[in-house]
Amino acid sequence: MVFVGLAGAASACTVTVAGRRPPPRPDTLPEPPELEAAGEVWPEAVFTLPTRLGKGPYVQPVAMLGGDEVLMVTPFELPRFLAYDRRTKRHRVLATAPRWGGCSLCYEIRSVAVGRTRIAWTVGVYRSEPWNAGKRHVELWSMPRSGGPMRLVMWLTGHDDVPLHDALVIDGGDAVWHDGDDAYRISLTAARPRKTPERSGSGPLTVPHPNDHVSCGAEWCVRALPPRPYELTTLAVERRDGSGRTTVTASSGGALIGDRFGLFGPPYVYDDGPVHITVGRSESSAILYDRCTGGSAWAGARKRPETEDGTGQDHGITRGTWGPDDPILFWRELGGKRHTVLDLARVPDRPCGD
Repeated sequence: MVFVGLAGAASACTVTVAGRRPPPRPDTLPEPPELEAAGEVWPEAVFTLPTRLGKGPYVQPVAMLGGDEVLMVTPFELPRFLAYDRRTKRHRVLATAPRWGGCSLCYEIRSVAVGRTRIAWTVGVYRSEPWNAGKRHVELWSMPRSGGPMRLVMWLTGHDDVPLHDALVIDGGDAVWHDGDDAYRISLTAARPRKTPERSGSGPLTVPHPNDHVSCGAEWCVRALPPRPYELTTLAVERRDGSGRTTVTASSGGALIGDRFGLFGPPYVYDDGPVHITVGRSESSAILYDRCTGGSAWAGARKRPETEDGTGQDHGITRGTWGPDDPILFWRELGGKRHTVLDLARVPDRPCGD
């Protein structure tokens, strides 16, 4: 299963500025600010879910279907969508992929979107048919939000045409799909839906900016600031016109989630040799920044444990659905038996201004 990972890690490097002699190395390099874990800062927004339903399948969360109900999927076998009740610990199957999807990577879920009445998702599909020459492509599927038969809506790409990243949202009765470069609108109800270029914007990922070092949402942008020798790396959060700038002690990061939350790499110091990593909790995955309060918290597992089923997958932070509402973020806890889930919709927004 492919969701969009959001936390980057710094790699060792040496920085030289042409024509400038670096300042003398200080005796003590700066340390990052002390931060609390996301569960301590926003306890009402953080909860845990099992990574396996009893002796049944391994599961991953995707989105909230209600106050206690979570949409989950099975990533390691014939894909299924399930509704899991956090209160009763029970689940029900909403839909199951076609039987041919049970072979290895025949039916690989990529992006999921949840609307008021329907759920839609994209899949990387491989079917062993004589006429497809073993090529993979991307399809759009849909089902009722309450559960029911899953339906193929249309092919999104041709054979051997699979974008590295994609994103999906539901807008009324349509799905808006972003393939990394362009956005398209597809009806979920038409008998013969078409892929129509979406002209109201560039889709749910980011809004284009002329500067390659800037990633923007609808109004707010994240700008990578030039690093300075022996100082902690920083990012700037500002409006598209450059106003309202705030500097955040962090490293890599894309556009704010919902124009509010930034998921950034931990800060580090440029030294005269390899990069000097100074992140306090050195095994944490990322820093979650809240533009409304100006505060930050640690998010993610403090290390990447091997999974019980031996897959050894990356246990960094994963984002669930893309959409107009705040999504969930999740990561696997130590030991691999629980997911920690951060529901951004439950983070209080009272302090958020314009």
